[in-house]
This record gives sequence, structure tokens and C-alpha cells, in this order.
Amino acid sequence: MTDASVNGRKQGWLASLLLIPILIAAAVVGFFVFVVILGLVLFAAAVLIMRLWWLRRKLRRSGTSQVLVGEYVVVREGTQGNEQSRR
Repeated sequence: MTDASVNGRKQGWLASLLLIPILIAAAVVGFFVFVVILGLVLFAAAVLIMRLWWLRRKLRRSGTSQVLVGEYVVVREGTQGNEQSRR
């Protein structure tokens, strides 16, 4: 064997040895990023589900729709004394 082939093997083995901790660190960081993103998605889904549940509950309690469509006149009620003073 020549010195070049032995030297090349040493460098390849050394590069592999240094690459293993880097890959492990990248996997750990990637796992934590995945957990954080998954937690945010689950939190957003829980908030959305709670809001929809609350809205459905509120609509069920109110019964029918309370929207009045059409023209209307506001009538103010007064006491007897007020009506006589206006006449």
C-alpha cells in the first residue's frame, strides 16, 4: 500500500467519525423543531374547536335567528306627564 491510499483511508474514516456527532445533533434539533411545530398546530386546532363549540352552543341556546328583516319604527314609551306636555 502506498502512503496516499493509507492517508486517504484515514481521512475518510476520520470524516465519518466526525460526521456521526453532527448527524446526531441535527436529528435532536430536528426532533425538537418538529415537536414545537406539532404543539403549535395542536394548540391552534384546539382553539378552533373550542370556538366552534362555543358558537354552536350559543346559537343552540338562542333558538331561532333573532334578525329582523324589514322596516321598523322606534316608538318611545313615556309617562303620562310627558305626553300631556307635548300636546
